Amino acid sequence: MTPRFFFTTLFSVLGAAGIVIFGSKAIEANVEPTISKEAKPLPVIVERYQLKDSYTTSTRFLGVVEAASDSNIGFEVAGVLSELTAKEGDFVRTGQLLGRLDTQQQRTALALAKAQEKEVAAQLELAKLSLQRVNTMMAKSLVSQQEADDARLTVEATEARLETTQASVRNAEIVIEKSQLRAPFDAVITTKLSEPGSVIGPNVPILRLVSVGEREAHVGISTKFADLAVIGESYTVFAEGKSIPATLRTIGADVDPETLTVLAVFTLPEQPELRVGQTVALELEERVDAKGGWLPITALMEGDKGLWTVLITKKNDDGELITARESVEIVHSAADRVFVRGTLSADADVVASGMQRLSPGSPVEIVPAFRIVN
Repeated sequence: MTPRFFFTTLFSVLGAAGIVIFGSKAIEANVEPTISKEAKPLPVIVERYQLKDSYTTSTRFLGVVEAASDSNIGFEVAGVLSELTAKEGDFVRTGQLLGRLDTQQQRTALALAKAQEKEVAAQLELAKLSLQRVNTMMAKSLVSQQEADDARLTVEATEARLETTQASVRNAEIVIEKSQLRAPFDAVITTKLSEPGSVIGPNVPILRLVSVGEREAHVGISTKFADLAVIGESYTVFAEGKSIPATLRTIGADVDPETLTVLAVFTLPEQPELRVGQTVALELEERVDAKGGWLPITALMEGDKGLWTVLITKKNDDGELITARESVEIVHSAADRVFVRGTLSADADVVASGMQRLSPGSPVEIVPAFRIVN
């Protein structure tokens, strides 16, 4: 071995040893800072898990506002519509005149019936006078019993004819009276269905009237809630974001074959903002028996096999507050909260949010809910 080769080999060995020693020291220097012997606790907001035996669900059903009275009205007799004073949008009072039929024929019939009434009344007066004379003569045995009976029966027959003619007079008066259309209740005229000059039959709609004041909510509800509803009880309906108290007036006995719902009618308070045809929502609550508790949905992380994971806070053997994992199952969800059951114990403090920053065993510090943690 030449001296040059010897020294070259020696320097190579020493260089390799130095690299190994330097690399080990660098690795130790790089590793030591990442293993913190005293990790700083992370601030967390917690919510107490309170165990309950049941929860309440809310279900909404859509309905529509109806007037207490909403009717298409018309004449009870036939005739030609001669006058229609009401206009769409008019407010009318009970008994107010809205329209008339032409009554020339009816007035002629009334005049004829009254003339017949006078004629029969005169005949009755004559028959009564004749009966008086016959009775006087009968007392003196100047007439036979048959003549007396004829006079008496003539009076009775004439009285019957008078009643018939009087009925004809009253019937003609009723027809004329029915030829006037009057408002059956305080209302607003929403639709005009005929025009003057039209030939109108009995009970043909002329105007649509919607009553003012009291309103009703007609809501289709499921059969389950129909069985639970109590007539006379107060419920809550919502219209344009406002809650309105409503009293259940009646509930149907049959199921609508199209919607599979039962009609429930609620009486609403008088409120000017409620209009006929407006949509309302009825909110009904139901108690469900189940053990569990409510948590914010932000406290959940997806787990395995359909379960969810939450983190709770507890103290370790050294008395430090750390996190621990528990598994839960969602029983019911409502907006931003869920009703869950699982391995959680009653009154456990559950981390309410920010779980992505934590892992089981992480040291934490509980802060008030109103404090914002970045």
